[in-house]
Amino acid sequence: MTIKAYKCIEELEPGDLVLVSPDFTPGMWVEVGPAMNAIMQHLFMKKVRIVIVSFYIDGPVLAEKILREIDIGDAKYGVDYVNLGYLPGMETAMAAFVENPRRIEYDYYGTPVEELEIMKDVKSIGDFKLYIFACVTWPDPWIRQFSGKVPKIITVISPAAISLVMPYVSGGQLYSMLPGTKGGAEYEALMKRPGVATSIMDATSLCLTFVMLLVIVGNISYWRKRLRGE
Repeated sequence: MTIKAYKCIEELEPGDLVLVSPDFTPGMWVEVGPAMNAIMQHLFMKKVRIVIVSFYIDGPVLAEKILREIDIGDAKYGVDYVNLGYLPGMETAMAAFVENPRRIEYDYYGTPVEELEIMKDVKSIGDFKLYIFACVTWPDPWIRQFSGKVPKIITVISPAAISLVMPYVSGGQLYSMLPGTKGGAEYEALMKRPGVATSIMDATSLCLTFVMLLVIVGNISYWRKRLRGE
């Protein structure tokens, strides 16, 4: 799945429009945040134009966190990327955005959307080549509203929700997915650019190795005592 997502973004052309929704809470950052960092880094490396819109109230702040933590190069706000902020209403808001992406009048900073160069080429949802959303729960609302409206959809999902996502990947409603921090580490490896996800997975592997050693030592100690009849 990770390789498929990577190849999808690798095939994008400079200037292509990509829609991104970081729809999760700060408490779930460790689950999907590092993977979002990796995929957003790749988007900026490909020099595509990125429109961020959030259907979770914490989304705009998390988008800003991602933008601070990655290297956006010489990308200019309002020209190469934009944060449109939070659109309340969850699935109702998604449906409204799909119907008319220009429905939003101001971006996250209060700038009129009409003044943003990047939005001049956004006339309909079909102008986006790819939609990427991150969530940690059931992905049904995003799939119901965006599937069939944009050419491809990729989700960054919590490992706990993989079973909820796989039927949509198999059925073609989702093009691919990144399974949490593990997927983020795999993605960073494909980019040959280790980051936060790789660091977390390295630390996790080290901890698991230590636990395994403790189990082995404990078992050896137990059997030694048994053999001595203690």
